[in-house]
Amino acid sequence: MCLPTNVGGLAIQSVATAIGNLLCFNFGLMFGITPAHMSLYESETKTPLNKATDPSGTAWLTGYLFLSAAIGALISGVLALRIGPKSVLLWAGLLQIFGWFCIHFGFDIVHIYASRMFSGVAAGAAFVVLPIFINEISETREKAARLTFTIELWRTTGILLGFVLGFYVPYDLVNIVGCAVSFVFTMSFPFVQESPHFYMRNENVACLEKSLRWYRGIRDIDDREKPEYLLELAEFKAEMQCLGKNIGTAPMSQSYIVRLIFVSFLLTVCAKLSGVFVELNYAADFLGRTGYSMETNYVVLAAAQCVGALLARVVGPGLPRKLLLCLSSLMSAAAVIALALFKQFGRDWLLGNVWCERYLPIFLLAIQLLFVSFGLYPLAAVVSSEVLPTKLHDVLYSLASAFSWLLLFGMIEAFNAVKTSIAPGLVLYLWVFAGASIFVGLISLPLLPETRNRRASSVQRQLGYVDDGGVAKGSAIANGHHISTHI
Repeated sequence: MCLPTNVGGLAIQSVATAIGNLLCFNFGLMFGITPAHMSLYESETKTPLNKATDPSGTAWLTGYLFLSAAIGALISGVLALRIGPKSVLLWAGLLQIFGWFCIHFGFDIVHIYASRMFSGVAAGAAFVVLPIFINEISETREKAARLTFTIELWRTTGILLGFVLGFYVPYDLVNIVGCAVSFVFTMSFPFVQESPHFYMRNENVACLEKSLRWYRGIRDIDDREKPEYLLELAEFKAEMQCLGKNIGTAPMSQSYIVRLIFVSFLLTVCAKLSGVFVELNYAADFLGRTGYSMETNYVVLAAAQCVGALLARVVGPGLPRKLLLCLSSLMSAAAVIALALFKQFGRDWLLGNVWCERYLPIFLLAIQLLFVSFGLYPLAAVVSSEVLPTKLHDVLYSLASAFSWLLLFGMIEAFNAVKTSIAPGLVLYLWVFAGASIFVGLISLPLLPETRNRRASSVQRQLGYVDDGGVAKGSAIANGHHISTHI
């Protein structure tokens, strides 16, 4: 007996999303092994390369990863519109395989650089296109939000496993794990259907119907007569006719476009500037000799991220977006401000309390990473997709992601110079992280509309996208379901 459409369709959407999330997991894995393997590449006796590399050479590993991620993010939004989000994700999976092969068969630091560049391009594309793909295959915005929250959980789990494998598992076995994950994705994702929205944009009715049936769990011929499926299919065809006749919506006002650009860049850039990647990459510098051993410190911080991402997946979709974004941003800022003050004045305050001197820094850093993964980082993708019109979202989110990866590349590469030349350099970075989080927490309240359980037309009207008659000018189809044009 065929599953009911809503149950079977949700299961298929969840499986497709889980397979796509292997790309995010693989990026986390690649990022997680980097700090551990940097010391291997620099060791004269333990290096797996033909010759050891100096610290200035290994310092570029993370930089190349983020620089190439900016390239992947920049081109992926346009590619998703042209060849489809599924096709972009498939190419990203192939690039990740090349990345792991470069590590496994590499014997020079140039090969390791190439691995980071292949993986970076794939990750930059995946983090942009996967939310697009999820939104286009989901029936409702709420289902799309629940699936989008899983991206952060897979990313943080990959980083945690990367630290564990990098520090405690032999070098060659780590690469085999990465290749295996890439192989699973490459072998399974081709069986996933392309987004029905892509076929609608290309006016391919037969493939549109096939894709829509697949994602709604319709396997029996009798189920094709269900009213909800026929209604959704009719809406797709109506939208396709409008595209074929070149019937577009009225031009968007300049103020509306500026506000959308600001919202997209605010969320995406500030999420990267919250300090997650910089702190994890340079945890040994931020913590020094405090906490536990260096290896344990990395694992503890990555585990804190996972806890935050798990909480976001469990309770995040049910909370108001603005409340979650504001709360997580300000709480993460409070933790990083406390850490900055502790690094500057802690010895004068603690008066010889050895326990606090040793464990308070890692506790504060873990709390900050937990709250960033709980709200700020996953909501950057969720809210952007709920605020921006589909086509505009694909382009703007791509540009904002590329810009944020470039900023992150600059912060990673400038870290050592800032640490040694500007006193106190580490504290300066912490204040930047705190400022980015505070900015999001305070600005989100007056500028961002609440998007949870609201129609796209209502959100667009609050942002100013209305004509003289008070009618929201939005697409008839959003995330697989009909949005009424009248408020």
